Amino acid sequence: MCQRLGIVHKFAPTCYPQYNGQVEVMNRTIFLGIKKNLLESGAKCYEEDQNSTRMREMLDFNNEGKDRAIVKMQKYKQTMAKFFNRMVKNRYFVIGDLVLRMFKASRAKDVNKLNPKWEGPYRVKKVVGPGTYRLEELSGKKIEHTWHGIYLKKYYV
Repeated sequence: MCQRLGIVHKFAPTCYPQYNGQVEVMNRTIFLGIKKNLLESGAKCYEEDQNSTRMREMLDFNNEGKDRAIVKMQKYKQTMAKFFNRMVKNRYFVIGDLVLRMFKASRAKDVNKLNPKWEGPYRVKKVVGPGTYRLEELSGKKIEHTWHGIYLKKYYV
């Protein structure tokens, strides 16, 4: 279904709450567009054929509505990035670096104040994107998810 509509499904890195805000804005934009279309149509009841036709029409926003939504989302992304980048000191790693992983980011359910704050060491196996990494244990076993650099710190031997 996603491929037919041209939607690319991407997973967000584990424990990266900024993506949740972007998803919420996107959902709100879609919801407001559908709500506007329903209010304009008077929220009439339709037969099943007409209902499926109307749903297709509502999902195909006109180009002007799409453009406005894109501009609004880009503005929100820029605002969030500006706010976030002021407070974050990014950490960059290269393949082969030894790193420690934040304990609470990997085991959110098992966290208590007596747990260690960092676990590892792990080796950076692949740089997936800017600030996002795939890790492996020193034995070579792959770690499932990608990890953002803010939840990693360099391990010095």
